[in-house]
Amino acid sequence: MDTTLNRPKTRTELRKFGIQVGIAFGILGGIFLWRAHQTPATVLGGIAGFLITFGVVYPPVLGPVERFWMALARVLSKVTTPIFMGIVYFVVLGPVGLVRRTVGSHPLRHVAEGDSYWANRSEAPKSDLTRQF
Repeated sequence: MDTTLNRPKTRTELRKFGIQVGIAFGILGGIFLWRAHQTPATVLGGIAGFLITFGVVYPPVLGPVERFWMALARVLSKVTTPIFMGIVYFVVLGPVGLVRRTVGSHPLRHVAEGDSYWANRSEAPKSDLTRQF
């Protein structure tokens, strides 16, 4: 595990965390309020107020909140990353590869244009590897 994730956060880092995440919760609360969902809007607005207030006034209070938030983010990334990468592979890369093979494209085949060591490697001098450096 990365040691930078486990070190204590500075006041500036905690302040930045509180304000940024507080604004995000405030926006979500505003969306719920706009959609006429009073209870979620009140809860999210309260969380936003707590985070922004303590982010500005006394950031060290947000230390345990930040650690919990980052632990939750790590767990979520372990679930969502394989799903997202699987979707990218099967929806994007797989079909592109099938179409390229069907058309006859071979991107790894080297086509020599002119004189090249790689095109004429059978004519390259053989080495006994006695003086490599």
